[in-house]
Amino acid sequence: MSSLFNGLVLIVTALILGSSGAYLVAREMAPFEFSFAPRSEIFDRLVSEPAPVPPSIFGTNVALEICDETMSRLSFQLAPTARKSAVANSCLETAEQALFEAPSLSYGHFVASIAHFALDNSGAARDALERSQSLGPNEQWIAERRVSLAEVHYDALDDYVRAGHLADLALLAQSRRGIRSIAARYVANPDFRERVTAVVETLPVEIQRRFVSIVRAEARTIGVGA
Repeated sequence: MSSLFNGLVLIVTALILGSSGAYLVAREMAPFEFSFAPRSEIFDRLVSEPAPVPPSIFGTNVALEICDETMSRLSFQLAPTARKSAVANSCLETAEQALFEAPSLSYGHFVASIAHFALDNSGAARDALERSQSLGPNEQWIAERRVSLAEVHYDALDDYVRAGHLADLALLAQSRRGIRSIAARYVANPDFRERVTAVVETLPVEIQRRFVSIVRAEARTIGVGA
């Protein structure tokens, strides 16, 4: 009897582990399946449900990127208010779930900030953007996104967030990729150019020279004088 009992325990354990593994795999794949849909379908799905957050950080970033990309498109800005708000609420839910699992995830706070701005929750948006700045000060790929968001909503920022914004600009001004990410705005927007120039002038001379050289090259590429 004991051997039979032990055998049953092993079978039940294997079934539990197997079903648990399948469940985890399904959870991990969910955001990828979500992201594979055409853009219009992704928008429609976000109107009715949040992007699913899986166990891994990599998969979580995929879920957050779904929202980041959707809310950064012109089609989102031009959408009817009800649909735009529905998507923003879904993305806020995705961000909050991601932050429940990983409170220090800078990208999660950034996506929450986009959603709050879209919902006209300026105070919450500022707080989320500031947390993203403080938790990911050296993550250039997020800094590039934060700079764009901060510039769009610059008048709504407080002194703390503006200070973090300047730190992001200083980070971007020190690499070729970072400079290229802000070059078009630098050439086209005098206020932005003034902010960046003030930051760059605090950096070492060789970095200043490289910045000017790359911006001029990018300006020629986009057909604008600098």
